[in-house]
Amino acid sequence: MATGRDIENRGHITGFKEEISKAASSSDNDFFTWFDSARDKEAAFIKGSWDFMQHIAYPSLKFLTGQEDKVALEIGHGGGRLLAAASPYFKSVIGVDIHENNQLVEDELKMRGINNFQLIKTKGSDIPVNNASIDFVYSFIVLQHVETLNIFKEYLKEAGRVLKPGGIAVIYFGRKKMLSGKTSSRALYFIDKIAERFLLLKGFHELPAKVNVTNLIISLSYAKSLAKNNGLEILADLVSYKKGQNDKIIFGGQNGLLLRRI
Repeated sequence: MATGRDIENRGHITGFKEEISKAASSSDNDFFTWFDSARDKEAAFIKGSWDFMQHIAYPSLKFLTGQEDKVALEIGHGGGRLLAAASPYFKSVIGVDIHENNQLVEDELKMRGINNFQLIKTKGSDIPVNNASIDFVYSFIVLQHVETLNIFKEYLKEAGRVLKPGGIAVIYFGRKKMLSGKTSSRALYFIDKIAERFLLLKGFHELPAKVNVTNLIISLSYAKSLAKNNGLEILADLVSYKKGQNDKIIFGGQNGLLLRRI
């Protein structure tokens, strides 16, 4: 995963746009690997498929039926790796992102035989589609990088607005990890879940950080209250996973929520 050199002072939206454009101007491979830690472009799309199935599809499976006739939307599509994984399962998929390089993503997805997609440039807190027009909204490894809590709030509000009644959302965000960041221990993860309530007294923490490093962490309880305020029902708590040494599966740096539009 590429990061900026210094603590971001351009504003994270500006920082992301500039750093992503630098990667795009360097090489095709640099652009598509910028968004995660994959060794090359093909590995990025393989990892995207794993992330989509593990973190998005599997948790929502029993709540989302008839998806072949449904429209899905990704907040922060990056290089399109999760969109590529989602596209076979939905009538159409929409990606929104702040960067200026959607043509690269469009060309790559079409080269892979994917045509049921639309890419939309966003200002960084909006989802420019019609009210109640989307069946499924998801976001992964994105909202931990938004500049302020207010932007996270705006995206939750927008998710509630664009979802149809009964529509499903899977939203991940940065978590407070002390003991469970490099382990598969459920007990240590549970301790971290309890501890965050006391360590995040306001419910969140905005962190000075380099671009593409976690700069917003939110407690599960606070994220749940924000979701409920936007007409979203809590269906389940989620947590991210990643591959550690020797491909051992360990806890990642995000908590998540499985939500339904009331």
